[in-house]
Amino acid sequence: KDYLTRLQLTAARKEAQRAVQYDNQNAEAFLVLGLVDFLEAQNNHRLLEVDDCLTGVDAEGLRNEMVAHVRAAIGNFAKAAGIDAEYSEAIANQAKAHALLEEYDVAIELLEKSLEIPHRLMQLGLTRADLGWARFNSGDDAGAAKELRQALQSNANMCIAKYRLGRVYFKREEWNKALEQFQAVVLEDDCRMQEAHLYFVKTMSQLSMTNELPAAIDQCSALAPKSCIAAQCQGV
Repeated sequence: KDYLTRLQLTAARKEAQRAVQYDNQNAEAFLVLGLVDFLEAQNNHRLLEVDDCLTGVDAEGLRNEMVAHVRAAIGNFAKAAGIDAEYSEAIANQAKAHALLEEYDVAIELLEKSLEIPHRLMQLGLTRADLGWARFNSGDDAGAAKELRQALQSNANMCIAKYRLGRVYFKREEWNKALEQFQAVVLEDDCRMQEAHLYFVKTMSQLSMTNELPAAIDQCSALAPKSCIAAQCQGV
């Protein structure tokens, strides 16, 4: 777990595998193995969608690798939950892995199950925010907004929940509400979310805030100048 917190994934995998060899009913070890594969998958996803904007044969190979990591993660999270039926953290992580594959109905079911055992969740508010995001991606805007507002009640400073609630408002063309959420993320120094900057720029454009727009576009691009999102900001 210490290696995992330092993102030394190879070392984390090796130690978790040793733990399983000593005790194949070690639910926590299977959780760590799942998290290693999930983080590997997230790295691939970021290369595909954000950093390198890969296409064609390069994207196909990386996407296949990402899916393999996600499936392995799902298997290990399921093993952890199978050993300890109340291990809601494992169930919540299994849901996040399904969401990465855009299997949102499965993710919603698992997240709801995990929230029935809140005392075993590491971050209750984040799990609720994940449920809200899964509902949003499945087309349930009202359900998404409800979950995200509840997440913010438990942690008013949660950047990811503010961004996701902003996306709900943006989709429903509630521009002023969307602007408020995105602006809260953009102005927070600890919230370095280029995606929030992109939607902040898009919302400003919808509101015809032409005087403020150039500075916002520059700020968005400066976070990661070579990323796909920077290019999208420049194109607004």
